[in-house]
Amino acid sequence: MKTIIYQYWDGNPTPGNTAGVAAMEEYANRIGAEYLYEDNPRWKTDLGKYSPHYGAFKPLFTESFYNYDYVLFADTDVFPVANLNENIFEQFYNTDIELGICEEWQQPEVRKKHDLGGINNANDEYWVKLIEKTWPVKMPRTENKAPRVYNSGVVVYSNAGMIKARENFIDFKTYVNFISSHRLPPFYTCDQPYLHAMIQACRFKWKTMDYKWNSSVHYVPGTKDPRPVNDLRNNPNFVHIQLRNADNYNSDKLYRITNLPVKEWNL
Repeated sequence: MKTIIYQYWDGNPTPGNTAGVAAMEEYANRIGAEYLYEDNPRWKTDLGKYSPHYGAFKPLFTESFYNYDYVLFADTDVFPVANLNENIFEQFYNTDIELGICEEWQQPEVRKKHDLGGINNANDEYWVKLIEKTWPVKMPRTENKAPRVYNSGVVVYSNAGMIKARENFIDFKTYVNFISSHRLPPFYTCDQPYLHAMIQACRFKWKTMDYKWNSSVHYVPGTKDPRPVNDLRNNPNFVHIQLRNADNYNSDKLYRITNLPVKEWNL
């Protein structure tokens, strides 16, 4: 199988960004995947506050990526654990799965308790109703009936999935304008809710990948310095470092965060 990992960064490079790129390229080399990082591609600039995030979809609309059986897009704050050799693509071989993504399994309950800059359960519910009213789909819900949340920082596309996206995804600006017209916070115009809506509306054959491929560490919501860390790792393969200011950490700090218990981080 021919595979590639794609990453990019719009804006001034940071130490964390540079470290993340180096770590992911090393992982690509270990599993025999090609790797492409683009510095300031600025693929989309006309979609408001979250325009840079839509660069995650560049492979879906770029002919050169159609030479690959599978493409992984990963944010630059996603770090493979040390010496990881498990191939993320192999779970898709000999299947008809068109897309793989990880669930943020803790977020529905967090959003019931906290308002994260306008990201909350009430707005999630409003967003879901808009999507279900616009397209004949049912959005996924948890056992507690809350809207499920998926993280677009690690997404695998098959070749067939890329073709389906190119042919069926609605225009980005149409989506952004639609959500904005209903006075939802800007977050709901970004790539993550867009992708959630499209994989349902376009009837993708998609799977929820094991959380080990996008395990998060972040600060406990609603706390002040020194803030406790919510460590959601459990035998992770990829660690999504969502700590405020981590973009400015050096590679040694980020290595410790990725691979060591919180008490040994010594930040």
